Amino acid sequence: MKHMRFLTIAFFFLTTMSFAQNETSQPTWSVDVSHSNLGFKVRHKAISYTVGDFRDFDLTIHTIVEDKDTNKARFENAAIEMTIQTGSINTANESRDKHLCGTDFFDAKSYPQIIYKSKQVKLKEGNIYEVLGDLNMHGVTKELTLLMVHNGTVKTRRGNELAGLYFSTTFKRSDFNIGEEMPTTVVADEIELNAEIEIVKQ
Repeated sequence: MKHMRFLTIAFFFLTTMSFAQNETSQPTWSVDVSHSNLGFKVRHKAISYTVGDFRDFDLTIHTIVEDKDTNKARFENAAIEMTIQTGSINTANESRDKHLCGTDFFDAKSYPQIIYKSKQVKLKEGNIYEVLGDLNMHGVTKELTLLMVHNGTVKTRRGNELAGLYFSTTFKRSDFNIGEEMPTTVVADEIELNAEIEIVKQ
């Protein structure tokens, strides 16, 4: 009976230790929205770009253990999830923003969120990563590859780790049935995403 009790306690101890190790090996980073910008641009009538951003979004990243030699964050195989509130689109023109939120384009009432979840994060070279994930927008889910640049990691005044990331990609609005009636001669099919993001380690 004592032997069984010892085995039970030992098993519980080892399980707890393993769980704690897994917890510490998966640091969580959250976006600092006040120092971030989720921007985009689209060519207008083939002569200029209309630019804008989304003002309300959340980004969470779960990373692997930091590099023991450099004590810096590593983003290989990280889990990245971004949730954007569709209705927060901003192009510095109230009338145009309402049109974009309407049924002609994003239909923000029916599809209030745009969600991106990574499936794979690979280091390409230096501080440049390739992120493969699923983008769910306007009721359609498609794979989308992002280029992610890790611009560095520093300490905040409070001693927290702060990392700077830059994301970029290009996708077609037609793949997500956005603005189907809008001619590409007026608004281009390709949308360019450029996001300057600061994340804080929790």
